[in-house]
Amino acid sequence: MQTYNGAPMPSTEQTFRLNWAQAGAGEKRFQTEGPDHTIFVGDLAPEVTDYMLSDTFKNVYGSVKGAKVVLDRTTGRSKGYGFVRFADENEQMRAMTEMNGQYCSTRPMRIGPAANKNALPMQPGMFYYVGTVYIEYVES
Repeated sequence: MQTYNGAPMPSTEQTFRLNWAQAGAGEKRFQTEGPDHTIFVGDLAPEVTDYMLSDTFKNVYGSVKGAKVVLDRTTGRSKGYGFVRFADENEQMRAMTEMNGQYCSTRPMRIGPAANKNALPMQPGMFYYVGTVYIEYVES
């Protein structure tokens, strides 16, 4: 996997972005898994993968359930932000302060709350996870 990750794809301008498989948004999850407590992570370097982001947090917080770097659907490149899910709400809250400004790859991360996907109304600057679509509300 490491051999091809970041290597150019033949006959395209895109590079391979390989990660370990994680449960997809459409896959059923067991009820025993419990609730997710999610944070928003911004200012990610282009080379950061789901695995790298998850590993950065798992090294500090044992309740990390996974991470997702948001990709542009057309280019396959990172949009520079993602989300990290925790099983423990206390670790989620600690991570929002302790990891803000810490490095993941070559850049310091910007950490903030990720709004509940069912929360209404939307607030400026909040990111919402809705299935496989990430929506950012920007006040005009």
